[in-house]
Amino acid sequence: MIMADENWTQFVLEGSTNINVRKEILDSWNRCKQLGVSYEKEEIFSHIKQSDFVSRQQKNFDLINAAVPVMEEFCKRLKGGGYLLLLADADGYLLEVMGDHKSQKLADRCGICPGARWTEENVGSTGLSIALRTRTAMATSGNEHYCLALRGWDCSACPIFVDGVYIGTFDVCRIGPKNDLKELYTLAGAGARAVTERYQFNKTKIKEQVLSSVLTDYVHKLNEKTGIISFDKSGIELFKNKPAQDFLMLFEKNKFDLKSKEKKIFSSFDNGSVLNEIEVDGKKFAIDSEVILSKDKQLATVIFIHPKTKLILPNTIVNPDYFAFNTENAAFEKTIQMAVKVSKSDASILIQGESGVGKDFMARFIHNQSKRRDHPYTAINCAALPRELINTELFGYEGGAFTGAKHKGNQGKIEASNKGTIFLDEIADLPLDLQATLLRTLEEKQVVRVGGTKPIPVDVRFLAATNKNMKELVEKGEFREDLYYRLNVFNIKIPSLRERIEDLESILNTMLCKACEKAQRKSISLTPKAISIFQQHTWPGNLRELKNVIERIVYLHDEDNFDSFHAHEFLGVDQSEEKTSEREYISYILHKTNGNRTEAAKEMGISRSALYRKIQKYSIE
Repeated sequence: MIMADENWTQFVLEGSTNINVRKEILDSWNRCKQLGVSYEKEEIFSHIKQSDFVSRQQKNFDLINAAVPVMEEFCKRLKGGGYLLLLADADGYLLEVMGDHKSQKLADRCGICPGARWTEENVGSTGLSIALRTRTAMATSGNEHYCLALRGWDCSACPIFVDGVYIGTFDVCRIGPKNDLKELYTLAGAGARAVTERYQFNKTKIKEQVLSSVLTDYVHKLNEKTGIISFDKSGIELFKNKPAQDFLMLFEKNKFDLKSKEKKIFSSFDNGSVLNEIEVDGKKFAIDSEVILSKDKQLATVIFIHPKTKLILPNTIVNPDYFAFNTENAAFEKTIQMAVKVSKSDASILIQGESGVGKDFMARFIHNQSKRRDHPYTAINCAALPRELINTELFGYEGGAFTGAKHKGNQGKIEASNKGTIFLDEIADLPLDLQATLLRTLEEKQVVRVGGTKPIPVDVRFLAATNKNMKELVEKGEFREDLYYRLNVFNIKIPSLRERIEDLESILNTMLCKACEKAQRKSISLTPKAISIFQQHTWPGNLRELKNVIERIVYLHDEDNFDSFHAHEFLGVDQSEEKTSEREYISYILHKTNGNRTEAAKEMGISRSALYRKIQKYSIE
């Protein structure tokens, strides 16, 4: 029922409650009066700080991710009709606002934008503010709105529930008067249902991604007795297997006998592979966790429960830089598959590739995929050690072998790596005389310490790496041919970053996310144009160069968004082709989209809130 203006006038100005209005509206008006809400408001002034808004976006990432495609589809179908769509979180803060040019212009004038709080205390009586309070669908006409600022709108809001939990509200507004409230009510209900379905669908996808990641990336941690529990970033359980369920039952049964610290073992995990050992009912368990990422977003935390009597050794933890091997490049994918296969062998492997491509990551990856993963992994850079130290570093020495030697002597790295893996980086820089000694060790599987005569048996798997052309060095006589063939039983070539440019965006975002976490700063969002600039760069230093650039960005770039202007700056690229200032660029895009900020943000590849910050920064009218 649509009221006449005199009802509002009688209530607000004359204080009369004997008026012809719906009970829900009258109750809301009374609450507004008790709260001291000013009916004269012509603009929404209650907006939270940008830092608080970013926190709310992160907290409600799953809701936004589900709602934005629904809102965009609605906007496409309702284009030109004066509709405005609002998404609010469970506390009443607007997370997203979308509309056509006509509705957006009026919304901007009223201060309706992301970050505004839409409770009765802040905006008076509206369909959205009443729905937020009552958790029920509500449609209101402009005359039923308490504040002057919003009486030009008709609206309908519908709460969003997922598995019985209220997570937000979907609101459809239209410039009044005389809209069909039933139509708005139907649209709001359809939108809320679509968001709920998409939210649940996304959750199912996350479960599948997490399970796939566990089975693919952490297979070395699994056996039939390994317990697996997965939680999403909100702490909601995604799944658990039978061994995990058995452990939890044992844990609950004996919880009162545990120490205070042990009782909190599951709440002590942070990002990364945190290790804990716990004894429950006389049985020891090693527990560690892994954070599953998708691009730069955390999907879930997976906890592994190992019924073992000893902790997992630190050198068996998956290297956090292995994300660099997640690839869409067919050739590199075959290389990784080959690395997995040859890791089962004890034969030597020669890893080749340009400087900075991740040869050391590949070596550790092979070790962790092998049956030797629970034994030592030792890496030696043959180019970094002084020539006179390499011999004793690799093979050790007997007591009294030289001045300053330890009385009891010292075992070398090869001997100390018994049953494990030794990685010889920059193998091409190994002196010729030591190449002969290394060859003998490979052939006889034993070492003789410097100053000694007694052979010491060793069971070591050798991996070697170089960025030089080994065949060329062999032809020049700078590297022994027999040692080359001994090391080159299997050959793995890692492509340069420019040869797998399709992987750059994923690697870039993941590196950036990890670096931001380490620096304890907010995440940085890269625009498509910035990513394009990075993709055009030749990356002569490969992953090492990329990592250095990311480090500089994280500590020197102050904004939350990173666009092409910044990419040019951090790469030291000539910007002659993009001399237009950022302010001029934003003004041009706003003019091009007829002032529609939603379309402008989409055109620039940034969020609407990021565009608002830039508009404020440059004082753009």
